[in-house]
Amino acid sequence: ELDSLGYDRRVLSPPIPMLRRTTLLFALLLLPLTAGILSEPCAAQKKGTHKRTIETGGMTRDFLLHIPSGYNPRQKKLVPMVIMLHGRNGSSEMASSAYYGWKALAKKEKFIVVFPSGIGKPVQWHQGTGAAATKDSLFLSDTIDLMLKELKVDPNKVYMTGHSSGAFMAYSFAATHSHKIAAIGPVAGLLIDKTKPKFPVSVISFHGMVDEIVPYGKEGSWGIPTATESAALFAKHGDCSEHKREDLNKGLVHLDTWTMKKGNTEVQLYSLEKGGHGWPQPGSKSVKTTQLIWEFFKAHPREPAKKKS
Repeated sequence: ELDSLGYDRRVLSPPIPMLRRTTLLFALLLLPLTAGILSEPCAAQKKGTHKRTIETGGMTRDFLLHIPSGYNPRQKKLVPMVIMLHGRNGSSEMASSAYYGWKALAKKEKFIVVFPSGIGKPVQWHQGTGAAATKDSLFLSDTIDLMLKELKVDPNKVYMTGHSSGAFMAYSFAATHSHKIAAIGPVAGLLIDKTKPKFPVSVISFHGMVDEIVPYGKEGSWGIPTATESAALFAKHGDCSEHKREDLNKGLVHLDTWTMKKGNTEVQLYSLEKGGHGWPQPGSKSVKTTQLIWEFFKAHPREPAKKKS
């Protein structure tokens, strides 16, 4: 049977049953390959440190994601996550360095760490106040949501720490996004936003008493709460009315603690008499900052939401 141009239709168009058999055979051959691809963990779940990006606030933002050895994307047990914010003029690479020690501790304690990157010139974090969000607070909130979606992260064990500008941001984020984090660990930073968090947030903070960049006390403190006032205000927000002070390391370190009469919310402030603006390192005149923050985080998860009866 020829068409109008003289070509044999039987050659140009194979019979329908033959086409179906060919398609079915091709699909069967591809099935094992596609099944393997779909069952493989996504790149976000590979162990080690990887650079990631996210579209948020009309921008492409980036962060480093560190997943410790031993993490299994198919495991049932959820793991904690720590968000570490670098200081002014810093970077996610700097925040993930051995100077801070978060990757080494994550390997030992089996938790995930996120090292977000700030923006601007100089690079820093931009705090929000009250209900006003910033591109940075939106970025951090969206990143938390992404990690909860992709990884086996316990939503009641999401924590945030930061140095200098990152510490200011941690305080601010806790005030405006208390539903996203259980506790914060600001180092050499102060509270700008006096907004009361909607949910309790525990705090462990550190501040050098001879810090010349972000002053510890009233002198030159820019008209915002001092280190002690910042901690005390969060204690008030969390109904932590019980207060005590301890002297450590031969009186060179002072620990103020505010606790609730009933409940797990707690606020701590380590004041270091010989401490400057850096991240306090282990020693006779200082403390093991990273280790202390993690131990505090472990002891202060967010209470799970009560199920409606």
